[in-house]
Amino acid sequence: MVTFSRQPHAGINPSHSTSVQAANARAPRLRWMNFNICPHCRANGRSGALERLNEWGPIISRSDGLNCHLVLGDRPIEYPAERASGKTEMMSAGFWYVHEANGGSTETVVVILRRPPIGGVSLRCHLEMVADKLYEKLRKSSRLPCIYEFDRKHLHQVAH
Repeated sequence: MVTFSRQPHAGINPSHSTSVQAANARAPRLRWMNFNICPHCRANGRSGALERLNEWGPIISRSDGLNCHLVLGDRPIEYPAERASGKTEMMSAGFWYVHEANGGSTETVVVILRRPPIGGVSLRCHLEMVADKLYEKLRKSSRLPCIYEFDRKHLHQVAH
């Protein structure tokens, strides 16, 4: 099944104030969200079928339909993974992205989730928020740092 979600482009509405129109003009627009067939890959002559490591949860993906895409690679896992460190109430999530400016190669970014929701719909919404923030960064730059932290509101690069 192919599912494309497209956010409509903002039109000019005389009932909106000038400041709202200016804010809308600056806001990044997500064109494609949570797709099974990548519009960016299709536009660049590739099959577009997204492979998943397992069938955990829905696909969380973002694309501008032409230059790039970003996909959650697998379910989040406890972070750090070593049991000797004790329970940390943190998880890590791996995302894969492709940007044509990098030659179309697949890159990886890991996000450490501080105090994520336990599971279900709230965890999915949390991961959707992370995907949105990563996508905003990917639209501005063709390469992302390898590691970020997400504290429920802000995405911060981790220096390593």
